[in-house]
Amino acid sequence: MQLIGWRELTRNFIVCSILVTDKKIDNFDEVNYFLKFRGPDDTNFILDEVNNFSFVHNLLSITGDKTNQPFVQNGVVCLYNGEIYNYKEFGDYDSDGCCLVDLYEEFGIEFVKKLDGEFSICLLDFTNDKIIIATDPFKTKPLFYSNTNNSFGSSTYETPLKKIGHEVIKKAKPNTAMVFKMSTSELVEEFTIVEWDLNQTKNHFEDWNRAFELSISKRAKDASKKVFIGLSSGYDSGVICCELMKQKIPFKAYTVHGTTEEMSVLNERHKLFDDDIFELEHLYKSVEIREQHRKLLKEHTERFAWTIRTTASDYTESFDLADERGSAWMSLICSNSIKEDRKIYLSGVGGDEIFSDYGFNGKRFTKHSNFGGLFPEDLTTIFPWPSFYYSSMESYIAKEEYVTGVYGVEGRYPYLDKKVVQEFLSLSHNLKNSQYKSVLDNYFVENNYKFSRGKKVGF
Repeated sequence: MQLIGWRELTRNFIVCSILVTDKKIDNFDEVNYFLKFRGPDDTNFILDEVNNFSFVHNLLSITGDKTNQPFVQNGVVCLYNGEIYNYKEFGDYDSDGCCLVDLYEEFGIEFVKKLDGEFSICLLDFTNDKIIIATDPFKTKPLFYSNTNNSFGSSTYETPLKKIGHEVIKKAKPNTAMVFKMSTSELVEEFTIVEWDLNQTKNHFEDWNRAFELSISKRAKDASKKVFIGLSSGYDSGVICCELMKQKIPFKAYTVHGTTEEMSVLNERHKLFDDDIFELEHLYKSVEIREQHRKLLKEHTERFAWTIRTTASDYTESFDLADERGSAWMSLICSNSIKEDRKIYLSGVGGDEIFSDYGFNGKRFTKHSNFGGLFPEDLTTIFPWPSFYYSSMESYIAKEEYVTGVYGVEGRYPYLDKKVVQEFLSLSHNLKNSQYKSVLDNYFVENNYKFSRGKKVGF
């Protein structure tokens, strides 16, 4: 595609977000309101007057040179949100997203299977009348789309599509690529990106340990922005904290006091901080602080209907993301991290959903547990359980993404790394069931790191 007929308006705003639409955008500032917070480094608005498409990209520049989107090459236009960790495998690119169109030209629609990262992608091939949207295995980066009435739109958030006039807006599916015929907006093909191996054959934790080490390294080592975590006395944040220290990766931890914690565990963890490479800050709960951040989230994020459900019973719970207590404390942490230009947040999401199903040995710790954490000998009989992709997984990822997005912070998810998840799935059912969150339990023991065995705690 040539740039004849394109008009570009570049606006500087104070994380990445994308918008593609074949409808006219009259009220740009209103349409871009929620999106702009995710992209503090730049906003690119391009109108393709030949093909009648508009492209909006709000940039959070993390990897490589500052690179505005969309990527345009040989009649292909691509926007994406996230991080491609293996982009150097494909060539000497200045920035991670620059590999996407080249991969599409080489491998076609299955180019997304080559990617290792956290991403949502929208690619338009004007020459071949195709639109492709795709997400990483757990859709860690939000993506919505509409393909009704011969019209197409896709966006990081739902609200911009509504404001432009798109109808029947849907959430993109995790671990899925969808192919649309551009001229009619008809869905013509979809396929799974990662095919999980459900053979439970491994009787040791070494491969999982190595996969987790690499997961932390690729997300935090040599990062161009400073790293931070929330640290509780629980399993998920504890293992992330310990591995960062093992690899001597500089980071800051924030502990929110006033939550349900094992203080003896937390105090021992705090003793390991030296305020040089590893920094620590104490934050404190109050009703006033919660209400302040609840109000902020309601003003600066679109409404997200948080639904937690299970197939094990008729239990369903639904409420607004901004009303969830953890959202307020996540907002409190982010509001402090950005004061020191800390823009990379390592999240513990997935530890409960993948490694324990909120239970152990058949005992459910929460109402939305599906099988009480008792993994069967034949994993195919329960896979994928509701919270593997949806339910609490989808809801907690949304919490992290919507809250961090307000502050221009990038959330990264070491427990949702595809190799980390695959190595857990490959463990024998006996090893999975040997302890609550067996892979994390084993990690604590091997590294002599303080934890409270079998207890579910945290803010």
